[in-house]
Amino acid sequence: MRVHEGVGKVIAFQEQMCAMETLRLWEEEGSGAVLGMIHFSAQFRRGYMLFYINSQDKPIRVRDEGGKLVKVKGLRIPLDPNERGKVERRASDAKRLISGAKIEFSSESEKLEFLEMVDRIQKRMVEGVQEPKVAP
Repeated sequence: MRVHEGVGKVIAFQEQMCAMETLRLWEEEGSGAVLGMIHFSAQFRRGYMLFYINSQDKPIRVRDEGGKLVKVKGLRIPLDPNERGKVERRASDAKRLISGAKIEFSSESEKLEFLEMVDRIQKRMVEGVQEPKVAP
């Protein structure tokens, strides 16, 4: 689910970005940067939601929301992958970016395993990683 920011979050409806998809973690060879990858649902947009778990330049925060949920904040994912350059120039336009998401796991133990893994990964933050490419 997409997390909305600011005053609009009170009246904004929740948008489901991904269906029953697998969260994949991928370590880039050489850099040590770790990507989180989730396939978008066809109703939301094509491709994958990609974000770095351990970027020192653009860190994310992961918080336990209880039950099987976590909230990820600090994302900078363009809503429209074709407008990537425009979004980077107008970074203050939060309506054009996915800045946060809620992820529901199949079990609480799976969620706890993910949170522990994020803690381990973020102990070795990586500097100077580029924004992940939009994967079709």
